[in-house]
Amino acid sequence: MLALIPGAGASARPIDLIVIHATGGPGCKHGRLWHAPGGTLESNLRHFATHPNIGYHYLIGRDGETVAGTPETQVAFHARGRNSSSIGIELVNDGNGKDPFPPAQINALIDLLARLLHRYDLTPDRILGHSEVDRRAFVCGKKRYKLKIDPGGEYPGSSGNFPWKRVREALR
Repeated sequence: MLALIPGAGASARPIDLIVIHATGGPGCKHGRLWHAPGGTLESNLRHFATHPNIGYHYLIGRDGETVAGTPETQVAFHARGRNSSSIGIELVNDGNGKDPFPPAQINALIDLLARLLHRYDLTPDRILGHSEVDRRAFVCGKKRYKLKIDPGGEYPGSSGNFPWKRVREALR
């Protein structure tokens, strides 16, 4: 189910990239590597509503429910340095490379991506993970870690689990 926001649709701004995110992510607590859980669709909607400095164009729950956020005609602050010409899609997921991406969520993502690729005349190679466009890092316990590993990249104890192959093959 897609909840549309008035004004969503074809954009007057040039779109050349779609960035996939996960709502969870790594951090440091008391000198130890920690990973924030991805939460639920509802908890993420509340989070974004109270944090106007971050945004998304679409948020997809584990059950495939898709909610539109910032209209595509406007910039959503989701990927530092890439916001002005991209669409940001958040997936409710821990993003730790272990939390599974349910089939309903990936099917909804593929459907949305197919529409966006067509709308903006893009090819599947213009879909990237947040980890590919944000190279920032942080230090925790005297070790350096990548800040953005989403949507489901490598993380200590995991080799990553986002189904890039399935997504890209479905969009050919």
